[in-house]
Amino acid sequence: MVIFNPSALLSQAAQALSQGNLAGAETAADALLAAGGPGKGDALHILGLVRIGQNRLDDAARLLAEADQVSPGQPRLLLNLGKVLAAMGRTQEAELVLGRGLDSKPEPALQEALATDLCAVQRQQHKREAALKTATLARHLAPARFDAERFDLLQELGRHEDALCLMQQMLKSDPANPRLHRHYNALLHLLGRESEMFVSYDVAPQSADLLLDKAALLATAGRAAEARSVCTALLAREPDNLAALLRSAALLTETEAVAEALMLLEGALQRRPGEVALKAGIGNAALRAGDAQKAAAMLEAVLAEVPHDHNSLARLSTAWRLLGDDRDETLMGYDALVQVFDLEAPHGFADMAGFNAALEDELAGLHPPRREFLDQSLRGGTQTQGHLFGGGHALVEKLKARIDEAVARYIENLAPDPRHPLRGRRTSSFGYSGSWSSRLSDCGFHVNHIHPMGWISSCYYAGVPGAVADEKAKQGWIKFGEPDFDAGLSFRRAIQPAPGRLVLFPSYMWHGTIPFHDTQKRTSIAFDVVPT
Repeated sequence: MVIFNPSALLSQAAQALSQGNLAGAETAADALLAAGGPGKGDALHILGLVRIGQNRLDDAARLLAEADQVSPGQPRLLLNLGKVLAAMGRTQEAELVLGRGLDSKPEPALQEALATDLCAVQRQQHKREAALKTATLARHLAPARFDAERFDLLQELGRHEDALCLMQQMLKSDPANPRLHRHYNALLHLLGRESEMFVSYDVAPQSADLLLDKAALLATAGRAAEARSVCTALLAREPDNLAALLRSAALLTETEAVAEALMLLEGALQRRPGEVALKAGIGNAALRAGDAQKAAAMLEAVLAEVPHDHNSLARLSTAWRLLGDDRDETLMGYDALVQVFDLEAPHGFADMAGFNAALEDELAGLHPPRREFLDQSLRGGTQTQGHLFGGGHALVEKLKARIDEAVARYIENLAPDPRHPLRGRRTSSFGYSGSWSSRLSDCGFHVNHIHPMGWISSCYYAGVPGAVADEKAKQGWIKFGEPDFDAGLSFRRAIQPAPGRLVLFPSYMWHGTIPFHDTQKRTSIAFDVVPT
């Protein structure tokens, strides 16, 4: 007679699962089910986790729901079921399940996980007030985590003064945290309270990290001289601080004191001959000084060690253009790698005109009512916060299905080349590292920039002003190849925006917007694709 030991089978299944042995976990869980008795709920739970590991989410949800019926109110089970439902887009069901898990009053670690996921699904459903309540009730579990959640939610709700008060409290608890100072001062900028900016840094512990962050924000705010002063003082205090030296050199370069920047960087490189960041800084400074030959040599050396350094790729492109080196065409592919897709209307819409009119209305409700944030590339407009995709916006998600198709076609048509920074990363699977919407007003534009964390970048046009019809001045057109400083080079290619049009291009390519004069807004969605 065979005697089943449910406890041993459960232990065996759990151990196999923790080791990534899905087959072993499934075998043990099946045996536990066959044995019957009180272990059925645990066996179903483990089988549900196995199905998650197999990416069979429908089966996982069914098994975990059945486990909840057998053994109701188990917080870890409810957490896992809530995660699966959320991943499937069944956010209303996920909210109910995660709420039940919290109501069961589990141990603090589980409470924190449940509250975190509950906030996420509530935000996906635009239930910001509910999410704010969840975060507030859970604050005692992890103050820093849930205060950050509350800060974001207050801003999304337009309660900027409340967000500012909360951030002041957070700074009192953690005065040496550069990220908090940056958020606080960026919000002061957004509210037009420039006279109060940077005071928080001055009353905080004067650590190197905090001073460097202050210098970076001063530079972003156009106060380069003050930023240089901060870096100079820090270097006098800590002469071997590489980050301070690099920041000082970058500020010298940006304020046309390139000879001084080169002297600083080259002296440091003699002491640290293998430091890639110093070589990149020299390449940038030499380019600004007009020495394209030296810049190219140094940037090529950087890329030999860090092939996907987007800043160096962009600047090497500029150096090659100045030298008349046709390798720039191969690297950038202004004609081959900048591609236009005029998308078909998503399911449920007869044409793109109707869809984009509805999409513009949806996006308008997501944009902040005030001016652009301090660290964004646009001037004269607004940009949404957080990730647009996956945010529970119905029309955005309909559009994303069409975007997925276009991105897949773009990648499929890339000729593989292991030596090329774009083609060499070709893969059949991809994801999105960021997604947002921009709205430019009269005379608005994007400064020339790159996307350092992307692989393939984009612009989709939901609505455009009539001024874009001007084919001579190209008002409001997206432009490619013009660097972020005056190198005597014009853009290499420009594309006319049109509602329903998607433009894809390498993330390391310089791009910006030609300003336009029109009372109509220019509404777009942008995202960064990454290989997975």
